[in-house]
Amino acid sequence: MNKIGIMKNNKNIILLGLIVLAGLGLMAWYGYFVGSKTGDSGLVLPTTEPTPTDILVQSPEPTPRPSVPATATPEPFLGLNGVTSPATCQVGGEVEFTSTDSFRSLGSKISWKNIDSRGRLIKWHVSPKDDLAVGPNIFESLPLPDGEYQNLTVRLPENPIAKAYLLTASVTYGQFVKGDLKVKETNCTGQVKVTLNF
Repeated sequence: MNKIGIMKNNKNIILLGLIVLAGLGLMAWYGYFVGSKTGDSGLVLPTTEPTPTDILVQSPEPTPRPSVPATATPEPFLGLNGVTSPATCQVGGEVEFTSTDSFRSLGSKISWKNIDSRGRLIKWHVSPKDDLAVGPNIFESLPLPDGEYQNLTVRLPENPIAKAYLLTASVTYGQFVKGDLKVKETNCTGQVKVTLNF
């Protein structure tokens, strides 16, 4: 073989080598960019798909429920000594003073229901505000749980500020709330008129 033939042969081998390299490069490019999308490539390519251990399972967001007002059953009333209802009371009538220390009752009274203890109070409220003393003011010697006291006792202050007063009252009673005894107070209905005719 002459030199020209050898050189031609080498050129052909180089050209064939370049074609093979170009073909391999083209296959690698095709396998990387196109094959990774279709999964047809036989090449092992890096994957971005999560593995089963990488997948986090999230519980779905709780769906907010519409708020429904609670229909809690009210706790039944319970007081001392078997009383099962709150206390109530009424006052009425009139007291007439003919001198600073002499008066007569014109049907003055207080009546009550559901008083649970002899230690409960009767609180008198005077209008206009003055230092009148009114009784009874404790249930210590009165009938329980229901009763009535007639002919209220009223004592005037040394120097009364008015010629007529109105008396109203409230009473205390007990109620168990979640096992604890709470002292409550309720206003009586009605009023007692006190007049000074001297």
